[in-house]
Amino acid sequence: MTKRALGLIEVRGYLGAVVAADAAVKAANVSLLNIETVKAGLNTVQLIGDVSAVRAAVDAAVEEVGDKPYYLASHVISRLDDQTNILFQSRQEELTQTTEAVTEPLVQEENETLVTAEEHPSDTVVEIADGAKEKTAYTREELEKLKVVQLRSIAYREEGIDLSKKEIKFANKRSLIEALIKITGKES
Repeated sequence: MTKRALGLIEVRGYLGAVVAADAAVKAANVSLLNIETVKAGLNTVQLIGDVSAVRAAVDAAVEEVGDKPYYLASHVISRLDDQTNILFQSRQEELTQTTEAVTEPLVQEENETLVTAEEHPSDTVVEIADGAKEKTAYTREELEKLKVVQLRSIAYREEGIDLSKKEIKFANKRSLIEALIKITGKES
């Protein structure tokens, strides 16, 4: 069993956190666990991975931001104890579930019947053409679970959407969902 390590880099401001996280994940095979706002202006970048990889990632991040005014401190906890690991376990599980949800296809199989909004008025079904033969079916609830970035990706692919590319780029979650539901005409 490989020993897990936790790398922490503390910076002022979100810009410093993004620069540090970017340098760290590019430098070694680590996973970005979180960028946590400790209090106004203070952010902690949390990395997990093998001990040597986390050390290399934190060193690379410190080299990148060390001479900048937003860098405060860094630390690597080698061989993270199970009791300490509990603090970060819910975040790790959330990341795993999000990754699985994004990779899980939402494509309707040919032999399945599509549930319409009339059959279940509480769930609005959105059919989105995805290629010549396949259709992707989303309920309003499924669209609500998607991140704004994912909704924008779907909206960019749609030809009949009422939003321009610039409007999609700056649209919020609610307007993207409404526009996707509007193109199907299946609003109850």
